[in-house]
Amino acid sequence: MRRRFRVEWLLMMALLPPALWWLQRSPGLAQIDLAAYDHVMSRARATPSPDILVVGIDQRSINALGPWPWPRSVHARLLERLAPMEPKGVLLDLFLDTPSEDPEEDRLLAQAMTRVPVYLPLSYTGQLDGALDDAPGFREPLPEFARRAKALGHVNITRDADGVARRMFLREGLRGHLHDYLGWILASGHPASDVVIAPSRQRADGWQMQGEFGIPLAGPVGSWRTVPFVSVLRGDVPPELLRHKVILVGAVGSSRLEDELPVTGAGAMTSLPSIELHANAIDALRRGTTVRFADGAWLAAWIAVPIWLALVLFRRFARKAWTVALALITVCVGFSLGMFAAAHLWLPPSAPVLGIVVGYMLWSWRRLDALFRFFDQRAAALNAVPSGAFDPERRAPVQAWDDVHAHALMLDDAIDRVGQIRTLLSTSLWQMPVALLVCRGDGTITTSNAAARALLSAQAAGSDEADDPLRGRAVVDMLADTRCDGLTDPLGAGAKEWAEGIDVERTTLDGKVLRVRAAPLFQQGSVSTRWLVVLHDLTAERRAEQEREQWLSFMSHDMRTPQVNILSLLDLRAHGADWLDQPLLIESLRREAERSLRLADDFVDLLKARMHSYRFVEMPAGAIALDAVDQVWAHAAQRGVKLQAEVPTEEDVELWTDAPLLTRAVVNLLNNAIRYSPSGASIRLCVSAGGETAPHRVLIAVSDEGAGMPPEVMEVLLRQDAEGVMPALDGDMDATASSGFAARSHGVGLAIVRAVVDRHGGRLDGHSAPGVGTTFVMDLPRHFPADRT
Repeated sequence: MRRRFRVEWLLMMALLPPALWWLQRSPGLAQIDLAAYDHVMSRARATPSPDILVVGIDQRSINALGPWPWPRSVHARLLERLAPMEPKGVLLDLFLDTPSEDPEEDRLLAQAMTRVPVYLPLSYTGQLDGALDDAPGFREPLPEFARRAKALGHVNITRDADGVARRMFLREGLRGHLHDYLGWILASGHPASDVVIAPSRQRADGWQMQGEFGIPLAGPVGSWRTVPFVSVLRGDVPPELLRHKVILVGAVGSSRLEDELPVTGAGAMTSLPSIELHANAIDALRRGTTVRFADGAWLAAWIAVPIWLALVLFRRFARKAWTVALALITVCVGFSLGMFAAAHLWLPPSAPVLGIVVGYMLWSWRRLDALFRFFDQRAAALNAVPSGAFDPERRAPVQAWDDVHAHALMLDDAIDRVGQIRTLLSTSLWQMPVALLVCRGDGTITTSNAAARALLSAQAAGSDEADDPLRGRAVVDMLADTRCDGLTDPLGAGAKEWAEGIDVERTTLDGKVLRVRAAPLFQQGSVSTRWLVVLHDLTAERRAEQEREQWLSFMSHDMRTPQVNILSLLDLRAHGADWLDQPLLIESLRREAERSLRLADDFVDLLKARMHSYRFVEMPAGAIALDAVDQVWAHAAQRGVKLQAEVPTEEDVELWTDAPLLTRAVVNLLNNAIRYSPSGASIRLCVSAGGETAPHRVLIAVSDEGAGMPPEVMEVLLRQDAEGVMPALDGDMDATASSGFAARSHGVGLAIVRAVVDRHGGRLDGHSAPGVGTTFVMDLPRHFPADRT
């Protein structure tokens, strides 16, 4: 089958390019190329050169000078008028091949031609001209005009099959009698034979045409600067407009002399006088912007190379043949447009594009035929496999309408059976609530379920089952950065097999606690080629144990301390302590009772901050700050501490927040600042937007002038796990205790602040140093993240 397919591929390589070479001359493809060429030309509008001036034989001049044709003395007077202006050249679009009735007219014109460089056209003769013979040719002007002319040349404009004038030839004529295009001589000053080598076209009558070029148009009728013939004759045209110009004399559209040709590329389908077509051609030849048309070997290469490249790429990228075809078509069209824009070379795109399309169709047809034969063979072999215990219910037989349909139904049955078995197994593995990994014998992961991806790669459990981020990774490498809770790590203790070193409890860098177990899933002889690895996530259990221990520690210390103080005071009073009178005892008992109540309130607030369902509304941050100041004002006044609130006055800085809980967090920071500030100190509460670098954030800062703390202590406070309660510090004593029974600070207030900031999607920062005070900053987003609602 492979050999047959290769032979067919070689036949396509050999036959497609010649076939497209032949088709590209057909009317259908030729019209497509012409339509594309017209569209490109309409967008490549040329700019008229100021050096070219058209002296138009228009209706106004005919009304003033009499009916056409005018006596040749009129043209002689025109040349006399132009002589002082020293024109670069004057093209008279007149055929002077017959003598006038009055010889004096011819003499006057010939004499005037000696004063300016005049370029005269050759008259085309042929069957259409009613000549005696059918042989085409050129007829020169009268000898007296030919001698005095600067140059002679043809002015033929070629029409395509649709009758539209798009191109001209630098040389035309019978073999051995080729004449140059008059506009080329006027534009370059040397013969076209210097640049034209081989003929590009030859008609059946032997007429040869060399140097084909396209004419970029400046626009519709009137795009070129034109002055009436009679105005020049009367001297009404400013001399500056005529001086040192290339002047073209000929009939314009308003003359109604039927000297117009249909053109495209100047807007909608329109027509131009031949003199304006020559103006466009001469200007393009002078600038080097004429359009060249690919022909001969270059055109053959342009057709063959894309087809060959497409067939080669179809074979190399068989599954992406359609994409390759589209890409090559795009490249062909783009290359054609690029060559036109960069080198003014027109490469007709229809033949290579059609060749790519036909090549793709033939390639797909032959490949599909080979694929059908292969499917017939493999479907029969697959359906012959004995059914297993997981064989699903067979569907009811369907009557096939031909052999292809029968084989397709047979293949469908086999695919359905295998697919249902695989779906049953993969779905069971995917939906297991425990993290599971299927590994090769060397520990490389081949499959993971949703729980494993969520645990090891932070991928949501609802992600695509086929897109496995863990596939190809080694279990040992994934566990290398974990910490073993035992005394020795089996992974580093020289385990004989990777599965022996993972069956322990491990802690990852982000704090997850895993219990990993491995079991052989499939064995070949004594070697396990497939393993099943189970990862039990014990993080929640271990964290709950840790929190329980912390809560018990706080409850046993902080909650018991006020009660112990109360009992101690009562014991001292009972044993007759002289210094502990009744007012001091009552005040001390009240303080300890309030401390106990405050501790209970703080614990309740902490639970609310962590587990409460937040209700976010848009509030001014300044209002929250002022509300917090009002709540602590009495406490600050009692301690002799000044509060300074700096909030925006021009416009409020608003943010989405749970106002009561955020206010409580600010109150906690203010209370801590008041507690550790000496009498007479100042505390600043500042609210501001994040500025130009962070316009969508709000900063709330509390600064005091207290004793401060070492940076390492501040680092501990800021890095403390938000899930735990902040431990008390040995030096953190309540400065308000005047009874002599100073208790350690419980630290719940700052834990509440951390919990509130975290639930708002923000960040708590701070800095402090001994002797310079402490500053805490809450960095909050103005618009609350949707995933935290």
